[in-house]
Formats: sequence, structure tokens, C-alpha cells
Amino acid sequence: MIQRAAFGLGILWIALMSPAWAQTDTKNKSAGGRTAKDRVQNAQSKADSLRAKLQKSTGLDVSGLDPSASVSLPGGKGKSESLSKLLGETIPDLGLKAKEFKSRRSERRRKAKKGRLARVQYEGIPMQKVLVKYGSGDRARIEEFHVLKAYEPISPYAPYNRWYDLKKKQLSSSVIKDKEKSLPLHGPYKRYVAGDLIEEGFYYKGTKDGRWVTYDANYDLVDKSHWYRGFPAESRITYYDSAHTKIKEVVPVQFEEIDGDYLSFYDEGQLMQKGKYDGGVKVGRWVEYYQYRRARKKEIQYRKSRWDEDFEPFVLREWDEKNKLIFDSSKDPRATAEVDDDDPK
Repeated sequence: MIQRAAFGLGILWIALMSPAWAQTDTKNKSAGGRTAKDRVQNAQSKADSLRAKLQKSTGLDVSGLDPSASVSLPGGKGKSESLSKLLGETIPDLGLKAKEFKSRRSERRRKAKKGRLARVQYEGIPMQKVLVKYGSGDRARIEEFHVLKAYEPISPYAPYNRWYDLKKKQLSSSVIKDKEKSLPLHGPYKRYVAGDLIEEGFYYKGTKDGRWVTYDANYDLVDKSHWYRGFPAESRITYYDSAHTKIKEVVPVQFEEIDGDYLSFYDEGQLMQKGKYDGGVKVGRWVEYYQYRRARKKEIQYRKSRWDEDFEPFVLREWDEKNKLIFDSSKDPRATAEVDDDDPK
């Protein structure tokens, strides 16, 4: 291998020096002959060819070599210049250009593959497209969405979920009873009313995910929010375990304010308490639950809005462990609408 390299370098040296030898003739050439620059370019072409062959056979990197040549000037004076300067351009590093070409080609292929996968996958999980239409004419409502190809459990902690009922051919948010006929939404979602796009976003295994936006009939932005697998993306979540698999509390945060659905859980995953925040203030009816029977324990009434500063919270109803109502003030005119227990909790 060393002998081959030495032999090749010898040949290359001869080739690289040939431009210099080609220009040592200081006599004027005849009218029909080649110019000095022609001879230099011809010699350089041969040198490039030999350089490529040597690099291929020996594996040596000789792309950086830039031979010099003596140029005859008027008056018999000579001047030594590198070929790259003599020819007015840098001798191209073909090896580097090849790497750049391969890199660009690889990037194009990666983007093309990503585009193809985006039509059949979301977060690396396969999905399939479904379209459901309700009503007709100007009042028609269309929901265009994607679902998992097979049932997978929806997070028990997420406050809301959406899944497609294969039997009824419609979307649902109720508790799943027949897993074989239920496919959680997964991937892009769009809702149209009278042909106008009203809402769009993403789902991850049945829960809201990514950027969600709503529009009016003129396609003007009405609302925007960001979600992460069922919760506002900025939510403060605490856990019982270091592996972050058992959620203890979810404090909803949107645009740097505590705003939205609050949830707390027992260490075995059952819902302990839920309610709503409005600008950092508890509002509406908050509900506490017993651990094992999903039965209500207590309801507490808070102010109707963040602006009702004079409101004093009070207990609306309370039950014992046998689910017997032991206190009831739900007829109080200050009471707000009852919390729906059909929410997936």
C-alpha cells in the first residue's frame, strides 16, 4: 500500500509540475500554436485526472494540492504563481462538493419521507382518515378527522376525550363501553360549518394536542390555544412518583394565567376534585369525590366570575360514604349549573 502511494505521488508530482514546465519556454509562439494559458489548462486537466485516480486507488486526500507554475513576462522576467491564482479561480475540491451534494440529497429525501409519513402517521403512530357529515344544505356540519387503526386506552387523567363510534358512525366523549367499536381520535382534526372552516387542531390518542384555533365565518381568528396530550401546554403538573406516571394535580395555565379546568387525583388514579379557574380565581361549582366508588363527596359553590369579588364560597351539597345526601342548599339562588359527571372522569 505504501509503495503504491509513493508511486502514485511520484506520478502526481510529475503531472503537477508539468504546468510549470509548460511555461518555462519564454519564446514567442507561432500564430497557429497554443497560448501559455492553454498549455497550463491542459496540464491542469491531466493533473486533476491523475489526482482523482490516485485518491481512488490509495485513499489519500490530495484534493488540497495547489501546484505552482512559472509565468514568462515581457523582458524575460519570470513570476511564480499558484495555478488557482493563475487561472483566476480556486481549484474545486471535488470531494467536498460530492459530500455537499450527498448531504443536500439526503435532506431532500428526509423531508419527502416526513411529508409522506405526515399523511399516515401522527407522532409516529399510524392513523386513518374519517369524515362525518351532520345535516344538509347551508346548515351542514362536517368533521374531518383521523383515528387510531385499532383501539388503545385513552389517558385516564385527561379531563376530556374524543373517540369515533364505529357502530353509530359518530363522535363521542362519553365513557367507552365497547372497545372493539371505539377508535380514539389521533392526528389532524377540522370542523366545517356551511363550508367554512371553524375549528382545527390535533388529537393524541383521544386527547387534545398541539395548536388549536377557531375562526368565524370570515375566517378571522377567534381563539387560539396550545395543548399537550389532554392538558393546556403550559399546565403545572405534579406527580406522586419520580417516573411521572401517577398524576397528583393539574393546575391549568394559559398565557401565563391560571385559567381552565383544575384536577386532582388519588394516588391510584381516581379523581379527587375538579373545578374551574378564571384568571387565577376559583369559579363555579367545585366537586370532591370519594376514592373508590366515583361518588360525590361534597360540592362547593364559588363566585360566578373573577369579577364577583364580594362573593363568599359556601357548601352546596354533601354526601356520606353510603352516598346518602346529608346536606343540601342547591336551591340557593347563588348556585351555578351543576357539574356534569358524564365528563370522562
